Amino acid sequence: MDPDKRKEVLIGPLVVAAANATRAFDAPVRYPLILKNFSLQVTNPLVSSRTAFIVLIEHIVGTIIVAILLFSRKAQQRLYQQLVSFDRREWLSFILVSMGSGLGLYFFMLALAYGNPTIAILLQKSQPLITLAFAMMIMREKPTKFYYLALVASLVGIYFMVFESFGAESSDEILAALFSLIAAGFWGSNTVWGRILTDKVDYWNLTTLRYIGGTIILVGFNLIVGAYINQNFALLNETINTFWVPWPRELLSSNFQILMNGLIAIILVTIFTGGVIPLSLYYFGLRWSRASVGGLAELAFPLLAIFVNFIFLGFELTGWQIIGAIILLTVVSVLSYVNTKEYERGKPSSSESG
Repeated sequence: MDPDKRKEVLIGPLVVAAANATRAFDAPVRYPLILKNFSLQVTNPLVSSRTAFIVLIEHIVGTIIVAILLFSRKAQQRLYQQLVSFDRREWLSFILVSMGSGLGLYFFMLALAYGNPTIAILLQKSQPLITLAFAMMIMREKPTKFYYLALVASLVGIYFMVFESFGAESSDEILAALFSLIAAGFWGSNTVWGRILTDKVDYWNLTTLRYIGGTIILVGFNLIVGAYINQNFALLNETINTFWVPWPRELLSSNFQILMNGLIAIILVTIFTGGVIPLSLYYFGLRWSRASVGGLAELAFPLLAIFVNFIFLGFELTGWQIIGAIILLTVVSVLSYVNTKEYERGKPSSSESG
């Protein structure tokens, strides 16, 4: 097999799958950070401000990392030149990307706090539908005929995942589903705003702008929600009981846990499970993947998360939720595949574009 073909068929999709698999370990670290050591229900009135503060610290850490990369690549002058060339539409897109980066993560972490983290993660897979909706409105793109059918089927899947939470005693689960879909809305729209910006900036500089802009937005947002309080600053020196394992009891003692400093936990999330490394691996793998195959490899994240959240957090899915997850993941995967194939068919060949 030709080396480039081998990379495209084997190595690229494996790297994409590995990048997404690392994200599956996100919730076991984020969850105790938000709720303080696995309190399995939301009782702390400071959860909202604590969550906003954690997201701010994550963005500050991410900004420091991308700034180091920016200067090590000696790319700051190029980024400055790209910034000064922005028109009004691109500056607006930059602001919206920054809001999506910061507030999207904020609402996603609230979803983890209020409900089943696995449901929150699965609902994130509705992002392609939201991206297409924004592309239709903002960029006047015409969706495939399959889009409308996919939208209806996905709504059915989403309903199956959350309908058991419609009882009066399950208001937190409804809030969690709502927060997760709001996060998906922010992140799905970010694809469109980012696409506008890629006319001027490359991927690495766009990542830098996203972290810097998100940090600026979150500084103000934390002020609004009153997050600058002693209890939240104390988080940075707290000892977090992360990676607690409630199952299987017969193999591990019931109090098995890994203790971790709060700031260290945030840094690990930012680098290893929620940010820099998964993102870098993902785009590296995507360079050597057919986009249609790469899209399927992304399923490693939600599928592995189902097992990780059960083993480390004790959260499981009901029969109806499993059916809903299968519907949503299947529909979104097929939609991504169809859209990619149509894009590739409409793409000019190298001879035509030269």
